[in-house]
Amino acid sequence: METKHNQPESLNDMVFEGRNKDYGAYQLRRAYPKHLTQASFYAVGLFVFLFTFPALVNKVTGKHENAFPIVKPPTRGTVLTEIKLPPLAEVKQIEKPATPPPASGPTIKNVVPKVVDNAQAAEEDVPTQEQLKHATAGLTSNEGTGEPSANALPLEGGAPEGTGTEPAETGAAKPSYFISVERMPEFDGGMNALMKFVGKNLRYPPAAQKSGIEGTVVLSFVVSPTGEIGGIEVLKGLGYGTEEEVVRVIKKMPRWKPGMQNGNAVPVKFTLPIRLQMN
Repeated sequence: METKHNQPESLNDMVFEGRNKDYGAYQLRRAYPKHLTQASFYAVGLFVFLFTFPALVNKVTGKHENAFPIVKPPTRGTVLTEIKLPPLAEVKQIEKPATPPPASGPTIKNVVPKVVDNAQAAEEDVPTQEQLKHATAGLTSNEGTGEPSANALPLEGGAPEGTGTEPAETGAAKPSYFISVERMPEFDGGMNALMKFVGKNLRYPPAAQKSGIEGTVVLSFVVSPTGEIGGIEVLKGLGYGTEEEVVRVIKKMPRWKPGMQNGNAVPVKFTLPIRLQMN
């Protein structure tokens, strides 16, 4: 006896073995590869048609325009316009008036007195002030044209007389203070002691503390030869009462060691920055 084994043709035959295969899911599963192949051909054909259709239309109609319009700004032609400038006015040179020569008045020899021995003294005529009113002092005497000289200096009432009691000013006035000297003024104990003094006596203004104001106040003052503080000036402030508080503390400082120049105590201007910072 021969036994025949019918091998299923596919996975679908194995799934639907012993079931009705005339219709329904079995027929759909069996026809799926065919449907997939047809759909792929249709999709590829449609894509090729849509891609080549505009080129075919342009080739048939003879138009070769771009598929997407390109907008360009309008170009203006360059027009050259000749501009006629008005003629330049002639610049006339201004002639300077000729300076007339000074009048030739009479000159009188002005003798400078010399201190010599009486035996060697020569008698020379010394002109008076009345003669010099109508003549010009010179090295020699000359009659001139008789016209008054433009260079003659009239002396009405003679030269002013001085008392001789005031000393003559020989230079510029001495400065009221120095900026830099051989030994600068110093707070007793140095800068560390100065900072401790300021930090101990300075009270942060409530307005500045409320507004969160921090920064540096720069001020200057003059240390006198005796070490006293004066001439306080605020160079940079922060407002909110900070300048007034710093000036109050500076006025409260004790005497400094004065600055020295050439062995002498002199007034010196000192600049001090104070940093205000809330804890």
